[in-house]
Amino acid sequence: MDRLADEAGVNLRAPLKPGYSLTAWDAAVALAAEELHPGEDPAVAFELLGAALTQGYFDTVVGSAMAAMLRLIGPKRAVRRIERSLRSGNNYSETRLMELAPNAYELHTNEVGRLRENLCGVIRRGMEVSGAKSVRCRVLRFDDVGCVYAIEWAA
Repeated sequence: MDRLADEAGVNLRAPLKPGYSLTAWDAAVALAAEELHPGEDPAVAFELLGAALTQGYFDTVVGSAMAAMLRLIGPKRAVRRIERSLRSGNNYSETRLMELAPNAYELHTNEVGRLRENLCGVIRRGMEVSGAKSVRCRVLRFDDVGCVYAIEWAA
């Protein structure tokens, strides 16, 4: 916990602030990924952490209702909700989803920094809960203004 306070500015011994900077969030997620998945490639650790975060949400009362809704609507409609879901999570997300094939999409976001793979884990776990099989979410390309993801699953 001391590393989290020292390196990310997040003190878990004090009340949490209503918001943190992107720099602090990035550092906190990096520390959590390193702590929970030591020795793992950072990209893999970030993705695993994103999937665990999403599963943790699905284990809450509100999240279990969301998981039930995802199972009800299925993968096709779930992937189309990704833009809205990402935009509702903060006040800065910009997204654009493009269908390439029935089970293949490209997601453009303004996500920058090291958290790219974290979002892959979030998306992968949400799609799995919706009933999608063999889900793959990967970073296609990124630069200093955004990231493009490929989202695919078995038919």
